Amino acid sequence: MEVLEAIGKRRSIRFYKSWKNVEDWKIQVILQAARYASCQGNCNSTEAIVIDKATYPKKKWNEIVGCVSAFNELHLQTAPKLVVWLTNLDGWYKDLVKSFAVLFPLRAISAAQGWTYKLLTETTYPRLMSFPKDKTEDLFRIEAGQAMAQSMLAATELGLGTCLIATGRNPEAWPKVLGLPENVVPLWAMTVGYPLEDPDQRPRKRFDRLFHSNEYGKPLKEDKETRTMLKDVGMILDPNPISEREEELKNICRSLGLTEEMPDMPKNKIKELYKKDSPYYDELPKDLLKEMVKKGV
Repeated sequence: MEVLEAIGKRRSIRFYKSWKNVEDWKIQVILQAARYASCQGNCNSTEAIVIDKATYPKKKWNEIVGCVSAFNELHLQTAPKLVVWLTNLDGWYKDLVKSFAVLFPLRAISAAQGWTYKLLTETTYPRLMSFPKDKTEDLFRIEAGQAMAQSMLAATELGLGTCLIATGRNPEAWPKVLGLPENVVPLWAMTVGYPLEDPDQRPRKRFDRLFHSNEYGKPLKEDKETRTMLKDVGMILDPNPISEREEELKNICRSLGLTEEMPDMPKNKIKELYKKDSPYYDELPKDLLKEMVKKGV
């Protein structure tokens, strides 16, 4: 699978085949993809705990479930593996010189860029060590985001589904449940498993609402030929009929003994999404609006 196709196929999966375990080697591939993500100063501060539900103590698992938001509990319970992503602040405050300095003999950096070992140790390092913890944590969160993104694309290529989940129900208890030292900050948990569902690609805001040309507020126009090319390689996908997705969800929920009801939003709010001034104009499935018109809504 090419990377552009993997981007197109990646989904946030919330229903897993709970009876099908994920092979250890596939978890290793996911973690290696994260390890080789871009990171500032060669810090490699992103770490992870891999939790196998089959061998993890039941009492501790229940403590994890008690930390996540209620709407995340279902896919947490059906996924066989959970990867908890962390950032280690020691990568900055203790290991930075060593991790950065290894770039010198490897010729990853050049004197033409102004780098010398003396500059690193006597000027750059003291300045970076003056950063407050919250600023360093913000920088490391960006690094971790890159690692997580690569891990999810690797999982997609391996036929696996993933979903990032937060611990909004009890965030204060989360580090204690995991037994983390003070220098290690928990970021996101990520469910991993074989998908039980096959959802469509989520709609995104229009290209020209997100990207700007030369200055903020001057929309960068989407190139139609590029969009067509990305459809051809599988990065941008046309949606299937809404009725097919509803039937899939109902079948899954029925098999799990769950409610088959579909959440919705006011019909006038749905119509607003199709207006030309909407950020989702021309990005949503056409059959949803057609069905409303047919029903006279």
